[in-house]
Amino acid sequence: MCIKAPFWSPAGASGFLLDWDGVIAETKLDFSGIREKYYGGRRAMLLEDSWTLAPDRREAMLKELVELEMAGAEKAEPVPGAFELIKWLNKNNIPYCILSRNCMEVIRRGAEVIGLELPAQTWGRDNMDWVKPDPRALLAAAAAIGVEPRRCLYVGDFLYDLQGARRAGMRAVLVQRDEPAWSGWADVTYPLMTDFVEALNAREQIVPWEYREIYAKKGERWLSNAASFIFAVPADPSPTTDCWLTRAASLGVGGFYVDPEKVFTPDDWKKNPSFDTSAMGRKWAEVISDFLSPRYPLARVVTECEAPLNAPKNSLDITRFIERKKI
Repeated sequence: MCIKAPFWSPAGASGFLLDWDGVIAETKLDFSGIREKYYGGRRAMLLEDSWTLAPDRREAMLKELVELEMAGAEKAEPVPGAFELIKWLNKNNIPYCILSRNCMEVIRRGAEVIGLELPAQTWGRDNMDWVKPDPRALLAAAAAIGVEPRRCLYVGDFLYDLQGARRAGMRAVLVQRDEPAWSGWADVTYPLMTDFVEALNAREQIVPWEYREIYAKKGERWLSNAASFIFAVPADPSPTTDCWLTRAASLGVGGFYVDPEKVFTPDDWKKNPSFDTSAMGRKWAEVISDFLSPRYPLARVVTECEAPLNAPKNSLDITRFIERKKI
């Protein structure tokens, strides 16, 4: 199946980031005992909140955590469909890595038990400076496999996976879980890994996460039409450039034309202080691309276009403009 903008398919991702436990290997870890002993039973983030413990208790907690994870690794089983996923990635020459909150010793042992050769790019909590859901962990992994974050997909089975993906501007796929409360974080959910592999082979077409609301309100024809438009970014949009871009992109506009020579000046920043100060001195096209990429990854910034549409300067008028431009 040919996937046409503005729709999306997991099979179209250029790079995959995979969780370990629950996605590749099933170890049935239960952290409730550690949470009860060290955090009074509250749903603590074990690694991040460890710094709230006294040094000796933190050391003891981390030691018990490794012991628990290693016990799970010794009885690990492959998640049904995991080997098929890796086979599909290799067959299609798609770069991938494993990014986990487990320690590397545990991951290596689990891989030995299930008979899996780990990819060269495999990270646990002890061989990377950050751990998910910190987006820096995902961004570093994407850089290591040579794929732009907007073209990456993270496959996980827990909320931290989805949070990390969203924060890094990546697609997020939830597998092996049926958690309706997490649906707002995921692009798509598959109850089983085998379901996900079937969707990859079928090149299942999905409404992108960022367009769910406009699709539900306006329908497929609207979204398809808007995706074909290329708007010229006005010189002085209202109320600010970032608000104007967000409004247009949220309505499904697929492209934005920017003068290739236009530079983001100090005066531009004073009018648009929501942009980072590092934008000053850079080309507007780069600034807008960086702004849109993590928010609306399918939106394109172009510097060549014969006849871009002169959309309204006031962001509140864009909806009516699109309605009048129906194809």
